Amino acid sequence: MTASSSPTLQKFIQDHPRTYEKLCYWAGRRKIRNPSEQVQQYLLELVLEANPEQNNRELLRKWAVFLSKQEKIAIAYLSPILVSNYESVGMWYTLDKGEYSVLEEPVLSEISYEGQRQAVVTRNRYNCLILNCDRLLIVDVDLADPEQAEIQDCAASCPVALSQRQAISALEALVEHSPQLGFRVYKTRNGLRYLCTTQTFDPLEQTTHRIMESLYVDPLYLKLCKFQATFRARLTPKPWRVEPGEDTQQFIYDRVTGTVLPTCNRYSVCHLIEILGQQEILPQFEPIIEQHDSYCRVSRLGLELA
Repeated sequence: MTASSSPTLQKFIQDHPRTYEKLCYWAGRRKIRNPSEQVQQYLLELVLEANPEQNNRELLRKWAVFLSKQEKIAIAYLSPILVSNYESVGMWYTLDKGEYSVLEEPVLSEISYEGQRQAVVTRNRYNCLILNCDRLLIVDVDLADPEQAEIQDCAASCPVALSQRQAISALEALVEHSPQLGFRVYKTRNGLRYLCTTQTFDPLEQTTHRIMESLYVDPLYLKLCKFQATFRARLTPKPWRVEPGEDTQQFIYDRVTGTVLPTCNRYSVCHLIEILGQQEILPQFEPIIEQHDSYCRVSRLGLELA
């Protein structure tokens, strides 16, 4: 039986069309003759028929030679094989200098709408919770003010030193040109964060990249979106910005809203400052926005941004 005739594989493709589409896109970037055929083969071997109880070192070595970094990230999340258990498979986790270390971010929770996954929350290398979305456009803008920017936050590659007014003017111009769009605008410690709530976007499309660049997106953030094929937003304070002893976030389950909320402290990740354009929120984005705003404590304007 060929990979394409496997009922298990066909059900996976039917249930996860977006994931399969991404894998085929990344495989195609490797310029192989039949990307879908190879994707189907490694999905069978590494995900659908994988046995985590056996020694999978040689299997991982076999595919490490072929797969792109993006495919390795996806497989690390999908496979029942715990890739990190195989220390000798160094090729799986090798990153070029300067790239974000997203390969080992554990998935902590999923955000779904009508049974379909819309986003995941992961934990990054310095212990912050990160929102990862396939279709909800998130734009990260650093305001490169030399007197206020922190060396850890403001990318050296930021092309222009912007004021908040200049940055928001660019967003206003976009909304005027595309009146069907609507953005929630948040103030972060050293910049701005925009969430487009009225339309889906593909992080792999050039049109998306051009829109983000027109809004003065942080170039490193744009690179990460292309690399990981998701939009990202930090949900908890950076540890170096909080007082010693306050860098461990504690969370409680809120029975009323059904969301996980941070316990009381004096920090907020961002503040909601305005809504530009349409105020509509697509139904599939509502649970994402709710969790984002709850984690980030966006309505607590008196809290210190961190």
